[in-house]
Amino acid sequence: MKRTLLLILLPFFVFACLSYIVSIRICDYAMAAQPEKPLHFNHKSHGEYLQRLGAGDCELCHGYYDNGRFMGTPAIGTCKSCHNGTTAAEKAFFKGYNDTDRPWGSYAKQPDLVYFSHIAVLKNTKQARCSSCHGDKKNSMTTKKTDRIMGKMPMGQCMDCHDALRISNKCLVCHD
Repeated sequence: MKRTLLLILLPFFVFACLSYIVSIRICDYAMAAQPEKPLHFNHKSHGEYLQRLGAGDCELCHGYYDNGRFMGTPAIGTCKSCHNGTTAAEKAFFKGYNDTDRPWGSYAKQPDLVYFSHIAVLKNTKQARCSSCHGDKKNSMTTKKTDRIMGKMPMGQCMDCHDALRISNKCLVCHD
């Protein structure tokens, strides 16, 4: 009896373990848990420079299209609007990239069934801040994940923020 039970449960257990390993890898890939970041970027030094100029917060590089959609990570052309490529260091930094290239992968990809509007959250009377979800990127000297971002934002964290800002948690607010 024990041997029969073992012969029945062993393949099930092996299949379950292999399925778990494969699903974790697929989820990490799909949710950009480890996106490629080939170019070094220092948010802190750029933020300090922009502050001295009296420029805005994150929006100068991470702005919005005319239709209100969030641009996400900036294209190289956005960087070149300030870094004109006249120094040898700048030429070397941008070498091999077109103005439309976006070499920084994103940690915060959401599944297709989630709709999230940065402009609706940041430009309303509630005045949420980038750091609410992205952590202290303003003082970050690398492109590594902050402790707030875990590949994708867990739904519970979104719902907690909705509660704090008194935004509805009805399903259709964020899900199609």
